Amino acid sequence: MKDLLTIDMTFSEYHLIFPRIVLGILVILLIVLLLTHLAKRLKDRNFTFKPKFFKEGYDKKKFFGTIILLVSYVFLLEIIGFLASSILFMFLIMLLFIGNMKRKSIIFSVLNSVVTSFAIWYLFGTVFNITLP
Repeated sequence: MKDLLTIDMTFSEYHLIFPRIVLGILVILLIVLLLTHLAKRLKDRNFTFKPKFFKEGYDKKKFFGTIILLVSYVFLLEIIGFLASSILFMFLIMLLFIGNMKRKSIIFSVLNSVVTSFAIWYLFGTVFNITLP
């Protein structure tokens, strides 16, 4: 029984366990959602396939801005590191979603992005001893 609960791997592979578990759970939940949605749609006798990904009048600026910022964040992680890219990403995404460029919003965004990024960096890097990019 002891061998059943033991995982034989090197220290450099430990970081792969949690993302694989989360990915597996997300795939299972996706399948459940698709099956329940399909069952609900098939229950209706007027089944017509009209995909609606976006609602009418969605905010294109926030949607495409978020996609651009997320892709930029991933590329900046390798170039300038976790801390600097996280601070920059959080600052810009907060300004995008707040929507105004008043002094109070900018100060709040800077403080929040710096404090949160440093807290996460310290928590994972020092407390949990997990290296960040």
